[in-house]
Amino acid sequence: MTEIARFADVYEAEIAAARLRADGFDPVLGGAEHVKANPLVLQALGGVNLSLPNDQADAGRRLLESLRSGAERIEDGDSIAAKSARGAKPLWILVAAGLGILAVLKGIEYLPTPPIWLGPLD
Repeated sequence: MTEIARFADVYEAEIAAARLRADGFDPVLGGAEHVKANPLVLQALGGVNLSLPNDQADAGRRLLESLRSGAERIEDGDSIAAKSARGAKPLWILVAAGLGILAVLKGIEYLPTPPIWLGPLD
């Protein structure tokens, strides 16, 4: 077995191992179960290591490097920030502000009446 990668996050290591399995590799994660049981031991172990059989190590390393460089990244035309900026409706803000001003000007009509047991507020 040859170590091809080391991860500081056990779940990232699990994802990488799953991708390698999907491509026909036989990965082994070292320390993953220890880290899941006690996350504080991650640094003591030096991270989670991902190993492959010697004959698969070079091809697996190349696959992980290509994935890390974004070889299979899917580009989206709209970013989330652009969608949320488009979704903001300044008209609703103006309507709410206008209703607030109207409520202040009308004031007393919108305030609840005091309970009878308090007596007159004069």
